[in-house]
Amino acid sequence: MRIVAAAAGLVLAFSAGAASAQAPETLVATPSEPLLIESVARGPAGALIVSSIHKGRLMRVGADGTLSPFGPEGRQAMFGLAADPARGVLWVASSPSPADEQDDRPAELLQIDAATGAVRAGFAAEGLEHAYGDVALGPDGTVFVADSRGQRILALRPGGANPQPLAILAGRASPQGMAVSADGRWLVFADYSSGLHRIDLSEGYAARDFTTVPSTPLPGPEGAELRGIDGLARYGDRIIAIQNGTRAHRVLRLTLNADWSAITAREPLLEGPPLEEPTTGFVEGDTLIFVSRSQWTDFGPDGRPNSAEPAPAVVSRLSLIPETRP
Repeated sequence: MRIVAAAAGLVLAFSAGAASAQAPETLVATPSEPLLIESVARGPAGALIVSSIHKGRLMRVGADGTLSPFGPEGRQAMFGLAADPARGVLWVASSPSPADEQDDRPAELLQIDAATGAVRAGFAAEGLEHAYGDVALGPDGTVFVADSRGQRILALRPGGANPQPLAILAGRASPQGMAVSADGRWLVFADYSSGLHRIDLSEGYAARDFTTVPSTPLPGPEGAELRGIDGLARYGDRIIAIQNGTRAHRVLRLTLNADWSAITAREPLLEGPPLEEPTTGFVEGDTLIFVSRSQWTDFGPDGRPNSAEPAPAVVSRLSLIPETRP
């Protein structure tokens, strides 16, 4: 999600060396029309669901690759998606975008029935100074929401009445993607302009009523650029990061130490074309399914498309297993 002024214009020149030569597999190429696809999740019966910022709705990908409307209509732009198959729901962040004809509605976190698309519950932000972008799930079903305009991370327990502030961020923070450790102890989030940060979920989160807790920066290997990261996904005890704020866009595999307090290794899995403003994705087995071309480059600062027939948005699959070389 890149709609916050604090993140705008961040283009970092950085060379990470040679990335893997593997090529991603195209799973979905949308029609050549303005959609601006932000996120993707696995729906019931194996179908992929994508979120459209421009259309303000979700779409199901058919077996033949065609897109059909799914879920609620008449909402604001649809951003981050997360599937919770154990509970049969999808979580989606819906927020105002620059092209919205109506800008007097607050951001929402929506719980959607994964089978029918019906809205089971909606959780609106208090006031208009909030932008819900990325969402992530904890192992107990807690939903974490990045509020980039409100500069905070929220958490909603299963059955909770409303998302509660978990971390209030300082400065000009722009929280983006998040990943939660398998044991639910740590949450790592990307701040677009300053890199990765960790929240200790044993503080505040463990109480009946959330209390805000501090976040701490995650140092990385010397010279490793960790700014400009949009999407995060956990892969075992590692994190997969999608970086679109550098001159060359990348998919990175990050190795962490035992308590997730530092990045010990940063390995680019894919760098440069065919990536074009990649955004978010999810790990499935030993692969990453992600939006590799989002159409962000086909929209202007006013949120409106530059062309009636832009190149398609693309969802791809990338192997996360290191290549063996002869």
